[in-house]
Amino acid sequence: MNDVLRQLRIPELADVLLYAQRTLAARDAGPDPAVVSEILAAMSRLHPAYKNTQGVPLPILRGALARVPRAAFEAALLHADREGTLKLIPVPLLVPFIERQAGIQDPKRGLLYFCTALEARGRREP
Repeated sequence: MNDVLRQLRIPELADVLLYAQRTLAARDAGPDPAVVSEILAAMSRLHPAYKNTQGVPLPILRGALARVPRAAFEAALLHADREGTLKLIPVPLLVPFIERQAGIQDPKRGLLYFCTALEARGRREP
C-alpha cells in the first residue's frame, strides 16, 4: 500500500485522502435513504411472487440490488425493519436449503433470512 501511495502525485493523493475521509464519515452515518428506497421499490416488485410464502429470501432481494455493498444493504434493511416499513423473518439454523451466510445474524432474533412487505394497516406510525 505504501509503495502505491508513494507513486501517486499530489493531486492524486488529495483524491485518495478525500475518499478516505468520506469512507470514515459514512461508517457511522446510518443507513443511506436512497438504499432504503431502492429496497422498498425492489420489495414492491418481488413480494407478490412470494406473498404465500415466508417472504422474499434475502439472496433474491440482494440480487435485485447487486450494486449496493453488503454493509449498506444490511444497514438499510435493519433500519426499515426497525421503522416498520418491512419485516425481517428469522429461520432456525438447521432448516434445509437456507444459505446461512446470506442471512443477517441477529443476537436476539437469530438468523434473519426472509423479508416481507407490510400492508399499510400493519405499519407503525411515528
